[in-house]
Amino acid sequence: MKSDTMRFTLRILAAWALFFGSAAAGGTSLEPPEFEEDWYVVTMQDQPCGYMHSIFKRVGKEVHSQTNTKIEIRRGPTIVKMVMDQTHRETLDGKPLGFKYVLSMGAVPETSVGTVEGDVIALTTEQYGVKKTKRYPFDPEIRFGWGQMLAQRERGLAPGTTFTLKTYDSTLKTDGPIDVEFKVHGKESIEVLGRKKRLHRVTASMKLEQAPMGMPGAEGGMTIDSDVWLEDDLKPIVTTVNMGFLKMRMYKTTKADALKGGAPPEMFLETLVRTKERIGPDANMVKLKLSLKDGVKFRLPDLPNTDMQTFKRINDREAVVTIRRNDWDDAREVEKMEQDPALQEFLQASAVCDAKDRKVRRLARKAVRGKKTPAEKADALRKFVGGHIIHKGMDVGFATASEVARNQSGDCSEHGVLLAALARAAGLPARGVTGIVEVPPGPFSPAKESAFGYHMWTQVYIGGQWLDLDAALRQTDCDPTHIAISLMPLNDEGMINSITSMIPLLGQLEIEILKVEP
Repeated sequence: MKSDTMRFTLRILAAWALFFGSAAAGGTSLEPPEFEEDWYVVTMQDQPCGYMHSIFKRVGKEVHSQTNTKIEIRRGPTIVKMVMDQTHRETLDGKPLGFKYVLSMGAVPETSVGTVEGDVIALTTEQYGVKKTKRYPFDPEIRFGWGQMLAQRERGLAPGTTFTLKTYDSTLKTDGPIDVEFKVHGKESIEVLGRKKRLHRVTASMKLEQAPMGMPGAEGGMTIDSDVWLEDDLKPIVTTVNMGFLKMRMYKTTKADALKGGAPPEMFLETLVRTKERIGPDANMVKLKLSLKDGVKFRLPDLPNTDMQTFKRINDREAVVTIRRNDWDDAREVEKMEQDPALQEFLQASAVCDAKDRKVRRLARKAVRGKKTPAEKADALRKFVGGHIIHKGMDVGFATASEVARNQSGDCSEHGVLLAALARAAGLPARGVTGIVEVPPGPFSPAKESAFGYHMWTQVYIGGQWLDLDAALRQTDCDPTHIAISLMPLNDEGMINSITSMIPLLGQLEIEILKVEP
């Protein structure tokens, strides 16, 4: 499974922790308690894979809620560890004051600090000691954990109760609120770590807005549903997050049980898409039929049309994708870089694609030294990244370009992000692509059979074309087994929306090879 997808999953889980982590605070009272804490065991695919620790306390005239979430998954032979620490500050009557997030999925943590200044939030990100601050509008109706809990307590747990609250999470959306719709269903019997309990079920639906750039999901975005089972005093006992193939649960338990750990679930082999025959890297054109598996209830999303890929829908469950190699002959005739103002967003630096980082800029200059044309520079950068990342592995969850530039470690995500940042530093508009690609012969894909795995690569813009480059698979002229599912602008505002359409497809897709042209 792609590491950026796992990063997104951890953020969703942490977002639910924000909603329900302070639910135990003060029972049904509207006054916050002085101090309370709870422990939860986290499971994925019904296997224990981590824990969440929640602390709630009153500090003078402020309310502070803290959660620490740790998850481990297995990707082939490697275990990936992800840790999220978050703190929120609010007034006693539930108005937001600020927050701090620390996300560790690579070697160096990413820190985000938000300070509410009236109708604006100042958001500061930091990694490697480099701080960047931007300001965004802040809706006065936004509420963090305590404010949301006050609203829930005022409405009670009567079956049929529905309401909508606004929250804010800078790692999901920086420039506005996220709506969450709540519905109370009444008491139900549910198994909690081997024992039956009757608890109130509340459904919470987080609505992520439509993806930018006409990406998949633009027809209405993506809704993440969660069911929470509460005791009469609103204390959460079980929380579930269901994103198709990915099924995560949190159970309230003791500290000792939460910290026991378990066998991290396998999240790479389980998401491979098997086919009966192998295409191979020498094809020039491939026509494939994509279908949803039997029993899948959602609609197959529209995939992007690119200079390499054409998408044609058959019905709600099936489509044909035709993929042809890019026209590199035309690209090599281009002598100068693009000057189109519309491409500026693909040249700017962001928290992940930090093209202005000193180390990134130095590496870019080194990689393109002596190269004249954009195509020559693109090829040189692709080759440079493949050689610069010397520790090829899946133990890095998701690292920024500046981190990869220094630690020289990672898988396809790190190759893709570093290549995009180097390209931008060298003056080439660049973006990322998430999708699936035929896995080279090896332990995960026998020579006579084929398997497609979730993957990330890069596109650069030259002479009116978006050209695909794959640093991880060492391909400048990408083979036509690269199926693009989502385009990633790699800017701060669109990072999460650009991958949401891939989440429901994990483990739910079938591929039939219709035609291959050598």
